[in-house]
Amino acid sequence: MISAIIVAAGVGERVNSVVPKQYLPLMGKPVLAHTLDAFENCPAISEIVVVISPFHREIFLQEVMGRFSYKRVREFVFGGSTRQESVYQGLKVIKERGESQFVLIHDGVRPLISQNLLKRCIEGVREHQAVCSAVPCVDTLKFTRDGKTIEQTLDRTKIWRAQTPQAFEISLIWEAFQRAEEDGFAGTDDASLVERLGKPVYFVTGSEENLKITTPEDFLRAEEWLRWKDR
Repeated sequence: MISAIIVAAGVGERVNSVVPKQYLPLMGKPVLAHTLDAFENCPAISEIVVVISPFHREIFLQEVMGRFSYKRVREFVFGGSTRQESVYQGLKVIKERGESQFVLIHDGVRPLISQNLLKRCIEGVREHQAVCSAVPCVDTLKFTRDGKTIEQTLDRTKIWRAQTPQAFEISLIWEAFQRAEEDGFAGTDDASLVERLGKPVYFVTGSEENLKITTPEDFLRAEEWLRWKDR
């Protein structure tokens, strides 16, 4: 059994809106609803756990669950003050039930995830136990210590930009989160918690389309992608 955790507990201050970005409309539908559509339509996903802010309960129930039908959304839980804490809350629910062997963890504000990428992540985690979708860096990268002068040009062929979904065997990611909590370690993504255990995390090739909506400009990019797909 494969579960999915959709992390949607963020405030999203950079979009300059009173309404959190995951609930803002994208082509007439909340961003989070687009994300849930992709997982709802993936036959390999047995259940979806959505992590939301306790302050967003009403808007989630009204604008997402109240408007659209999601048979695979089994539960929603309240997240913490950080993304890591929010994912941990979702993991606890899945681990306590003891029904799933694998879990996909995905940002609620990556609404353009494709079925092909979901398939690659599922195939990858079944083979490797821990995978991270990522795209190779195409820009020239500069390293600086003081934020003012260039100290070094990095080899971009060795740099990849991490995305979600990131997928894991349940017992492995559970151990990683528990160890992080015990050590007071805060990672920038879920894969980093597994990495510090000394366990390998494999790449799954992601997509530039799978953008994370962070700024108002990202909404424009996402709309262009959706219009292009409709054409």
